[in-house]
Amino acid sequence: MVTVGIIDDGIGIGFYDTYDIGRSIEITPDSIVQDVDICKLKNASHGTICAAIVKKYYPKAILTSIKVLNDKTRKCTSKQLIKAIEWCLDNGIQVVNLSLGTIDYRDFEIIKETINRACNKGLIIVAACNNRDIFTVPASLSNVIGVKCEKNSILKEGEYIFNLYPISGIEVISCSQHQLLVSGCDSKITSRCNSYAAPMITAEVCKVMDKSPNITLEQIKQNLYKNSLNYIDDTIQVNNYKNIDWVSNATLLCIKERKCIFESHYINQINNFKEIEDINVDEFDTLILLNSMINDYKKFEPIIYRFKKKQKSIVVIDDEYQGESYKYLNGAVKLWYPSIVEHFYRASPPQQELDVPLIIIYDYTENEMIKVLETLTVKFRRDGYYAVGACTKSLGVLYGLEYIPFRKDRNFKEIKDKIEVLYKVYDYDIMILGLSINRDDTNIIKEINMCLNPDKVIFIGDNFSNEITTWVEKNGVDQNLIITSKENIEKYSDLGHKMFKYTDIELLYTQILNMLLCENEKT
Repeated sequence: MVTVGIIDDGIGIGFYDTYDIGRSIEITPDSIVQDVDICKLKNASHGTICAAIVKKYYPKAILTSIKVLNDKTRKCTSKQLIKAIEWCLDNGIQVVNLSLGTIDYRDFEIIKETINRACNKGLIIVAACNNRDIFTVPASLSNVIGVKCEKNSILKEGEYIFNLYPISGIEVISCSQHQLLVSGCDSKITSRCNSYAAPMITAEVCKVMDKSPNITLEQIKQNLYKNSLNYIDDTIQVNNYKNIDWVSNATLLCIKERKCIFESHYINQINNFKEIEDINVDEFDTLILLNSMINDYKKFEPIIYRFKKKQKSIVVIDDEYQGESYKYLNGAVKLWYPSIVEHFYRASPPQQELDVPLIIIYDYTENEMIKVLETLTVKFRRDGYYAVGACTKSLGVLYGLEYIPFRKDRNFKEIKDKIEVLYKVYDYDIMILGLSINRDDTNIIKEINMCLNPDKVIFIGDNFSNEITTWVEKNGVDQNLIITSKENIEKYSDLGHKMFKYTDIELLYTQILNMLLCENEKT
């Protein structure tokens, strides 16, 4: 038997097979936990139907009703959701069925932190995607089993497909139409929606956990794939990840880098080490490897083995090596590396044409772009604009940026297609794209701009002696914005371009925002 928490609008009794509710509680808007008299819950609520679906496919489930949704608005606050998950952790719940989630980016971070803590303590969460099928928290997070329904009546009752490369983070596509007995005689077929697809997968998870109580989330996902309609064989890599949202406390191994200090708002803590012997595996959830690791594999193979043995995760940051033959591939751990991301874009649904502002940052420096991208993205979000930052450097994932794999010898339309795929997934308000450019690449800037048609272009560079004119000529966009470390930027003001120091990012942001708002008013 497995204990299941149904976080919803409460489970009623007397309609479906939901008589044996172990406990019923409510989380108030003030995050107060109070018991609910089970006998008073004689209604066929949404939570009741979800509970009945779980019992249909796993009759041994020990149900707990956790009411968070308001009866009138059908909504709850992020604080209520977090409190509900924390309550499950403290009260012996093994699996959570969650029909709700948020598409408001302002709630993402705090919920993500709670989910990661819950997962690290062994709580398995099955969550439904938003019915708009866009990025949903917590369903789209790596430490959750995300579910959405199949909409074309291809899947039969009880069937599901496991998505190996879900760009939205939703791994499972399931049938959501289930025949339920009402009061022991009549029957009802549930409607086609994501929230009724999730409980069936919750039941499948319970079956796996019933046989293997100490099984990990990664192993559960492997079992789900094995029992799915699209299963091929056990050699298929199942635990694939586009983002590294699971990382909370990482150790960064940078053997060759001179400067090895990273500060990221996206990851709570990154500890930097140059010597393998100094790393205590038990203190971290993830090992981050920087650059040139293929040639040095033998040198750090022992630390990789130690992380794998403890079922810890691994992130590889290496743009130069694009092969698939990593020797440390292991389905039992989370693994992120640059070339895996390409598979997500290839397997993604049709893209959506971009109709929101696009800002492109061309970077002529070695390492300034990512920090500028992160800073601008944070500032837009602070002011209520859902900005998504993306770049062609894999290092950006450590800062919460989307990684867009791209080689300069390819068609620029590939970048456009990937931006539009991300737009379909996130439904963002603004995209900020960073592209690394060297002197030899200057001639492709105009081609990129013609293909992507950016609303604003920013250059990052420090050598103005002979190159500034070339940049502008190749740019083909008015009102260029330039970021530089030069102290005497006033002497370049007669060039007719807005110039900013790195310390003036706030001024740059204000300039961009005002320009976009003015253009929006004109249209």
